Amino acid sequence: MEFRILGPLEVHSGGSGLNLGGPKPRLILASLLLAGRSVVTVDRLIANAWGEQPPPSAVNALQTYVSRLRAALGGDILARRPAGYLLDIAPGQVDAHRFEQALDRGRRLLAAGDGAAALEVLAAAQALWRGGVLSDLAEAPFAQGEILRLSELRLVAAETHAEALLAAGRTAEAVAAAQALVAEHPLRERARAHLMLALYRDGRTTEALDAYREARRLLNEEFGIDPGTQLTALEGAILRQDPALTPAHPAAAGPAHQPSPSAVQAPATTAVTGHAGQAGRVDLPADRFIGRQRETAWIHHALTEHRLLTLTGPGGSGKTRLARHACHDRGLPVHVAELAELTDATLLEATLAQAFGLAVLADLTTVAAALGDGPVLLLLDNCEHLTHELAPVVARLLADVPGLRIVATSRSPLGVAGERLLPVEPLGLAEAAELFGDRAAALSPHWQPSAEELATVRAICASVDGLPLAVELAAGQTVVLSPAQILAGLDRLEAGSLRRDLPDRHRTMRNTIDVSHRLLDDGQRDLFGRLSVFAGTFDLDAAAAVAGTGSGVILPALTGLITGSMLATVPDTSPRRYRMLQTLRQYAERGLSETDRVDLHRRHLRWISPLAAEADRGLRGPDAPHWLAVLRSAQADVRAALGHALSGADPHAGLRLAADASWFWYQRGHIAEGHRWLLGALDAAAGAAAEDRARALTGLACLRYLIGDFGGAGQAITTAVELATAGGSAATLARAHAYHTYYLALVGRGEDAAAAARDAVARSRDTGLDWLLAEALIIAGFVARLCGDSAAAASTLDESVEVGDRCGFAWAASSGLWNRAGLAVDLGDLDTAERAVRRAVRELDRHDDLTGWLTCLNLLAGILSMTGRGYDGAVLLGAVRALGGRVGYDPLRMDPLNGERTVAAVAASVTAADHAAALRQGAGLSRAEVSAFVTATDGAAPHRS
Repeated sequence: MEFRILGPLEVHSGGSGLNLGGPKPRLILASLLLAGRSVVTVDRLIANAWGEQPPPSAVNALQTYVSRLRAALGGDILARRPAGYLLDIAPGQVDAHRFEQALDRGRRLLAAGDGAAALEVLAAAQALWRGGVLSDLAEAPFAQGEILRLSELRLVAAETHAEALLAAGRTAEAVAAAQALVAEHPLRERARAHLMLALYRDGRTTEALDAYREARRLLNEEFGIDPGTQLTALEGAILRQDPALTPAHPAAAGPAHQPSPSAVQAPATTAVTGHAGQAGRVDLPADRFIGRQRETAWIHHALTEHRLLTLTGPGGSGKTRLARHACHDRGLPVHVAELAELTDATLLEATLAQAFGLAVLADLTTVAAALGDGPVLLLLDNCEHLTHELAPVVARLLADVPGLRIVATSRSPLGVAGERLLPVEPLGLAEAAELFGDRAAALSPHWQPSAEELATVRAICASVDGLPLAVELAAGQTVVLSPAQILAGLDRLEAGSLRRDLPDRHRTMRNTIDVSHRLLDDGQRDLFGRLSVFAGTFDLDAAAAVAGTGSGVILPALTGLITGSMLATVPDTSPRRYRMLQTLRQYAERGLSETDRVDLHRRHLRWISPLAAEADRGLRGPDAPHWLAVLRSAQADVRAALGHALSGADPHAGLRLAADASWFWYQRGHIAEGHRWLLGALDAAAGAAAEDRARALTGLACLRYLIGDFGGAGQAITTAVELATAGGSAATLARAHAYHTYYLALVGRGEDAAAAARDAVARSRDTGLDWLLAEALIIAGFVARLCGDSAAAASTLDESVEVGDRCGFAWAASSGLWNRAGLAVDLGDLDTAERAVRRAVRELDRHDDLTGWLTCLNLLAGILSMTGRGYDGAVLLGAVRALGGRVGYDPLRMDPLNGERTVAAVAASVTAADHAAALRQGAGLSRAEVSAFVTATDGAAPHRS
């Protein structure tokens, strides 16, 4: 007899489905199935079937339904017990259990390098699904926890299937599978990594890198965080075309180097007996092991070539759990030395002797003689407080016992020759959410998560950096709090555990970090506290600036923090960048005095302010891509500095910082964020210098223009002109005049705009700043076009492109080209229009501009439609709407000359059915896919639907 819950609830016997009756008996049967072989009380069955306020007849009705189910199932399958009922069936009779077993087997086959076999097993696992879990009972409150867990595993299976396709060398299929996953779940970093690697192996490197940039943007907007180090490392490997990304044999086992971020991570549920001092398999906890399959595979492979592996990482990262899991069932005798409670280093040799089952008085010579030459594995767990004393002991054992291999867990390396390090990173967001759900379900089996709560769970996991211990501690609070309450009041350090089997060092994150903090020297502790002021990544010079000393002075302490796992390096960065986990940052901040805290934030503001000012200037020149990257990496610190400054510490500095960041917000489409910060800064610094307020108001006007708020933009730019006239620099006044001219044109004051344009261009020429002149010429050309003077518009816009090219201001050159293309459309010269706008699209894409790129694509959509390629135009229009919608930007609202004309041209060029289909197709494209589509349409024949 087979019970199916991966879809509507069904029971099959002898190939035929059984009649289970109406909703109530199905709810009762589902309750029993989800309980496994545990007894479900009568009260719980009634509550599950009728709710918390059942009718008086519920007990009798339950007996009737149970009798009918017994008759349908036959025999003693539905058994009565004193406390209630249970289903007396084997786990393998339930499709969900078979699915989990197949998924686990597929993951293991994949880790072993057998991609083809893994594909077969994973395909069988996915074939068991007929729809959503208990789709006919999906609203049942008691089922929500299991629905969440199995649904997450279904996604894990799909990701693993994509990984298996890669391992089997079926790259094109892997691309398609990963694209489907990312389209439906754009924030899952594991799926994104598969897509990046698949695209890279398919020869589509640019698209692979675009996939990373899209992930970074989405994570930044949703959670204010950057992609995990694994995804970042994969980007770096793609940029340098690391040969390890393209294995010579697609199904070969994993390499001996650091594991690829795209490798599979899988749960394991096995628990075995054994204890320290007994050779055999190592103890594993009874609860599920989530993720870490790639690290486990790397350890297994590395142990074939190396004799000392040390798993490093911050407290709570799961080093011990991973090491025990990796050492389990290695086919070698395993001995465990648990060193966490060993505080007397003189007992170290005795402890090791005991781990090998020898008398505690045995010395290392006796240990070596007892072990002989045979293969043996030693796990040294929690070594960080004994590294100095342990290093010579480990070196001697490795020399005297040729067959010995050692796996150590420590927050810092042992420092022994031949040591191979594996930094144990926090879990990815998907794995962390799976861990949260599993641990919460264990403590609160009747938890009923809504869709909103599931999103909150992911936010909780992000806020604790995906540290397994922190995730488990947060999940434990579901006993008394909702996810929203946990997130709102989350104290990463003090959240405690209800488990009685945990050592004191793991009962709170504070206890865990205390262990590492005590191992730091005074200089390292001081620097650790100072570096907590950084909200994002930072380099050596930034650390020195905030610490208030030279980079050479802090280097030894900085090195100690990194080797002690209190600070992490960001892979593939040059100059090298560093980051501190949020949990560690909170711990460090609490150790600061109020005086130190104020001083550090002042230093931090003094560091970020000139950086933002230099970047603002750099964005208007040939090094714009570099400065765009600098500001992207500094966004968390820009936000932190703005929050500190505008809270009262230094509102005037905050206003200048917001003004310097405004052009970055404009180009990257951070419209809502920029609008919020600029308004807050203007309110907080009401008495600031006219120059600073005029610059901030000009930035605000530009952002309001992007969303079509011409009235609000006009109000801001008019005030900016007044302030700049009263006390602004020549450049600020000229720029304000130029954008005020644009406002006059947009609201129909053509004659006033024409006179103002001449004045703006003259003012801009007088400044000697080509970037500013290019902007003024663009606006003057737009005004001439609006007033019907095509010849003047063409010459002015051509000059704007020339000046923009001359000073390397790609945005200005592209904006001039966009306006020039619009003018060519006015004149019916569609070939010139297409050439101009395509060049603008390429330049803006190369510079990672978003809003300007979308604006040019919108115009290109219209041009394609006007030249017989209406379907392609509609695809582009659908892509523009979808990509712009994610940042709150619609070119139609800021483009009165081209916008409506484009929409009308597209709609008129295809049938209604093709129009709808093309819009849907475009809406499903990523930015990289849109770029490829644009290239493909260059010179292509009209699309035939």
